[in-house]
Amino acid sequence: MSTVGYISRGVTGTTFQGTFPEGSPAHLDVSRAKDISLNLERAEIESYARRGADLHIVLANGETLVLDNYFSAAGTGGKNLFLSANGDFIEVVLEDKADGMLFASYESLDLTGKWSAYDDLVFLDVDRIEPVIAPLAAPLFGGFGAAGAAAAGVVGTAAVLNDDGDGGSSSTPDTTAPVADVTDGTQSVGDIVNAADHSAGPVISGTGEPGASLEVLVNGVTQSTTVNPDGTWSVTFDSADIPTGEYETPVVITTTDAAGNSNSYNDVLEVDTIAPPIAIDTVEGDDIINLAEASDGVALSGTGEAGASITVEFQGHTRSTTVANDGSWSINFGAGQISGGTYDSAISITSTDAAGNSSSETHTVRIDTETAVGIAAGQAGGDDTVNAAERSGGIDLTGTVEPGSTVLVQLGSVTRTASVDAQGNWTASFSASDIPAGSYNAAVTVQATDAVGNTASTSHTLAIDTEVTPLTVASSQTADDVINLAERSAGVTLTGTVEQGSGVEVSIGSITRTASVDAAGNWSVTFAEADIPSGEYATNATIVATDAAGNTRSISESFTVDTEYTTPDVDSVTFSSGDVRRISAEGVTDSYSVNALESNGSVTSPSAVVAQDPVFGTEFTFSTPVPDGTHLVVSSEDTAGNASSTLVVLEDNAVNSGTMDHAGLSQFNIDALNLDYAADVSLSLTEANIKALSGNSDTLTVHGGADDTLTVAGASAAGTQLVDGQIYNVYTVGTDGTTLLVDQDVNVLI
Repeated sequence: MSTVGYISRGVTGTTFQGTFPEGSPAHLDVSRAKDISLNLERAEIESYARRGADLHIVLANGETLVLDNYFSAAGTGGKNLFLSANGDFIEVVLEDKADGMLFASYESLDLTGKWSAYDDLVFLDVDRIEPVIAPLAAPLFGGFGAAGAAAAGVVGTAAVLNDDGDGGSSSTPDTTAPVADVTDGTQSVGDIVNAADHSAGPVISGTGEPGASLEVLVNGVTQSTTVNPDGTWSVTFDSADIPTGEYETPVVITTTDAAGNSNSYNDVLEVDTIAPPIAIDTVEGDDIINLAEASDGVALSGTGEAGASITVEFQGHTRSTTVANDGSWSINFGAGQISGGTYDSAISITSTDAAGNSSSETHTVRIDTETAVGIAAGQAGGDDTVNAAERSGGIDLTGTVEPGSTVLVQLGSVTRTASVDAQGNWTASFSASDIPAGSYNAAVTVQATDAVGNTASTSHTLAIDTEVTPLTVASSQTADDVINLAERSAGVTLTGTVEQGSGVEVSIGSITRTASVDAAGNWSVTFAEADIPSGEYATNATIVATDAAGNTRSISESFTVDTEYTTPDVDSVTFSSGDVRRISAEGVTDSYSVNALESNGSVTSPSAVVAQDPVFGTEFTFSTPVPDGTHLVVSSEDTAGNASSTLVVLEDNAVNSGTMDHAGLSQFNIDALNLDYAADVSLSLTEANIKALSGNSDTLTVHGGADDTLTVAGASAAGTQLVDGQIYNVYTVGTDGTTLLVDQDVNVLI
């Protein structure tokens, strides 16, 4: 590849000229540059792309130039890119496209005046890399960081002309200054002197003109060498010459050839010999991992140096992560990686910072995933059967457990805390009132929790034979025994208890469903939305149980259905200096509320004085006017919990962004849109939009004017409908019964 010339200028105005290294991609670090001028024509560039913080420039010949850290604004702010060739000087303006690609526009800059701020960035196109300004001295390499100088391998321009003094000599003088590149050991090539490097003696090496002398000055100490015949050189500093710590110090490299021509280069030695700090938090709050914690997996966390790598070895598994910017780290070990049992386990943590310095820490945790519980055989007099006399006097259930554990014993529906002695023997007492009369098997469940939180359980069965079997049903089918619209939509479940082995059928109106009955005699049956007619009425359920012998018993449970809802109708909005001062909703009711959809995606409840007016309905006078453009949601909710809302759009020229896609809409059942109080609203609706707005129905009503426009995908006109004395156009949207009612004044595009 033919190398491409560049000129870079830092924020202080210092410039540096050089060429890209050979090869593709060819990299140039511009992290400290403000302006970059490339010796290229527009036609020589195929495309631009952003890859992380780097700018990739693909040339027409297929080669790629990479400006490393072009999009990093730290210390320089945004950067400027120019093309300079054939007398033209062009600024390149880049705009984001998809997948990291960039769109480039070009602006020619006029440099014909007496002086221009861009003069020192212009190429004369003599051999494609000669600048219009006087040659730049090599020390300017440090103007924006030595990385570009060393990495690019640029020839310095400060040369010493040697003359033999006779003026007529036919010999050719050597006027070319030797070059010297750094390949290892300094900031320009991305190297940092860490503790290991410092202990061995920091080494700086590179390439240069064979036979040329070379001096490297660091921290007041100079190391000298001669460039080897193969063009390589290397110097080593004693550890005592370079203080330990974390800092940067200048590097000055001077090379002189046999003819006396000399070049100097500036670079930086970056030193970091400080091992990163590391700490681990208490594991699972007490440094003990119980069964539940091991089953969920264990998160190990702690603190360290931001950006440092963390390697953790635990239970024979090694995991790695990076310390976050806030100094925290966390690594997860899965459930299958922690062996069960009771023992101590070591955790080994190693932290390595960006410079390669390391520190280690160990930590010990206790693994305890075991516990056990048992129940003695032959309860209640030795035969596991509770008769009437035993029930009358109460019974004791007994068993064993790990000493120090807590034991809960459940007999039927009653739970008792057992007493546990020092040897781990437990006893739980149940009175007659704890044991329902009847003929049935009672389940006994024993749940033990040991001192570190491990749990174990066991079960037993007692035969109860005292009287006939009961049949029950839960007294409330919902929290208030009223089934509202949402509860009907989700399905209504009735539950109760019955003699084990019995069958249960439940009827509501003309619909009969067979309940499921578990082994303990708990029954449950669910009626779907279609089984329960909508409306507002009282009804009852009839529960019929049939035992194994064919006996039947019937009980009933009454409840109320209320699925009616009212969508608020906004009558007026009062503005004050563009902000909303008052809003009125039709009807006098305490069930109305107003919320504001904020531009940041949140929902707030503006403070307001609420007044009931027989003419103006419910008025909300806001303590502080709602800012212009803030959308409002007016909601109503009846005593049964049926809720409906109207979205009032108050921003002129509103579109879907910030309106239909507002994150807060999911909190409401939006059954109506009111566009009357905003000018030139333009919204796009789909079947999915309408369905997502409300769980009440698949119908949306839109109020608005002639300046409002709706674009509805998949809509078909379906006539008109009279709503509160006003005619609305009706549209079916999609194929799943979605309906849209739109004020006839609103423009609808389908």
